[in-house]
Amino acid sequence: MEKGIFLLLLVILFGNSVDGVSVRVPICAMRSVKDYTLGFRNQSCPVYGDKLAEPPHFLAVTEGDERWLQIALDMIHKNKCEYVALLFYASWCPFSRSFTPTFDLISSLYSSIPHFAIKESSVKPSTLSKYGVHGFPTLLLMNSTMRSRYRGNRMLDSLVAFYRDVTGKMFH
Repeated sequence: MEKGIFLLLLVILFGNSVDGVSVRVPICAMRSVKDYTLGFRNQSCPVYGDKLAEPPHFLAVTEGDERWLQIALDMIHKNKCEYVALLFYASWCPFSRSFTPTFDLISSLYSSIPHFAIKESSVKPSTLSKYGVHGFPTLLLMNSTMRSRYRGNRMLDSLVAFYRDVTGKMFH
């Protein structure tokens, strides 16, 4: 059984020759937001110039502070990413605690969007005010021209509908 899985992986990774036709499947590892921001990339992934051939996919939610909030904003203003998701949460808030697993799940469904979780105690109150955060959790989906606040319930289907409405894309 293990030998069969190994052979299948070899075929996927190195191509398969059937009737003289070679099929290659490019496989690019998913990256963390930190690697993407710092410019580290998998050298085996197909690229055109300095851009990836396909949009990057991010591994998970990045826990952050004011510095990571600024990095998230730079990602959209420098057109590194089309959208960025920001979750402002409080560790003492039961609603934040119940929303966090759903936010983790939506980050894997929409892996082309970097997701940042910003803890309220790690940013200045003026920063929270600047983004209109007056309660927790607060989810913002932003791009270079707009900021959209999620006002639905904490259920996954409602969150997917919000992402679809804002981005115009279904998850992948």
